[in-house]
Amino acid sequence: TFFGSIEKIYQFFSRSTRRWEKLKEAVTITVKRESETRWSARAECVKSIHDGLDNIVSLLEKMSEDTTETQETRGDAVILLQNILSFNFLVFLPFWHDILKKIDRVQKRLQDPTMNFHEASLDIESLHMDITRIREDICHDSVLKAKERCELWGVAVESRIRRRRRMPGELARDAGLSAEEEIVRIMKSILDRLQQEMTTRFTRLKDLNFKFGFLLDVDKLLNDKDLDSLRHHCIEFGNFYDSDVEGIELLNEVCDCRMLLETRQDTAPKTPTELLSFIVSYGEDVFPNLRVALQILLTIAVSIASCERSFSKLKIILSYLRASMGQDRLSDLALMSVEREVLEQIDFDDIINQFAAVKARKINFV
Repeated sequence: TFFGSIEKIYQFFSRSTRRWEKLKEAVTITVKRESETRWSARAECVKSIHDGLDNIVSLLEKMSEDTTETQETRGDAVILLQNILSFNFLVFLPFWHDILKKIDRVQKRLQDPTMNFHEASLDIESLHMDITRIREDICHDSVLKAKERCELWGVAVESRIRRRRRMPGELARDAGLSAEEEIVRIMKSILDRLQQEMTTRFTRLKDLNFKFGFLLDVDKLLNDKDLDSLRHHCIEFGNFYDSDVEGIELLNEVCDCRMLLETRQDTAPKTPTELLSFIVSYGEDVFPNLRVALQILLTIAVSIASCERSFSKLKIILSYLRASMGQDRLSDLALMSVEREVLEQIDFDDIINQFAAVKARKINFV
């Protein structure tokens, strides 16, 4: 219901250029459209309403009372005001603004092509812990901000007790909740669902970090003094890849590699690729277990972000206005969009000359 109201605000102003011009004059950030697939789009649309709520309410009040506006405009403005000036909407607006802002920062980093799964797992874990930490505060602050706006705009906060109907056979009556208690319960259930989804969807990522994270963090691998933790990771890695790596030998090879790098601090490896090149320079049989472990690390597939970006490009290109586009043209445009950096380096004059030379039709006059 909340995001439906957000979408209705965008639709109301976007259906008319006159309304859109008035909106641009009233707010610094225009309202955005909600997206079902992109968290960043939801964060942007909520931010625009959150930051410009006072001006949007004032504009809708003027439009609802302006006799020069059409009857449809005045009627839609009144309906939007009723949706906005409600306790539920005013509570969820700061709640979702704060939550989506945190999620948006993390998800933008997760889609970075230079991101590795160790840092991604740490970011997800940090977000999970932060949501747990702010759980009570964010619910309390959202209700408090909503009450202040309700008092300012004269919006009634429902105070009656809501009771659910008893099912046949129930003896105890369910405890009734006030409107404030009910909405706090809903916000906490939302936070629980978000944490549950993060745990479920990123289980594979956390598992990869548990197995390979100690190899990916090369600086810690070569300098950390906690040998017990390193021994635990090496043994677990050896147990999982028992046919390729021996855990205790892997630990000994890491310690020997540290010894060789003590006098090479200026040229010490910073990435797993550099570390692999360093140990291979001694010969493939000198550090066999560490070499195999690094090769497994560098060749394992851990992300589908590139595939998701390709589908995002296709959705942008194949809009409803281009529904008749052929498959070949769509593929070519998608390739050009994905490989934009390479495309910008191409000299189009040479391409045009080549095309003209191939397509030229000479007529021989007798």
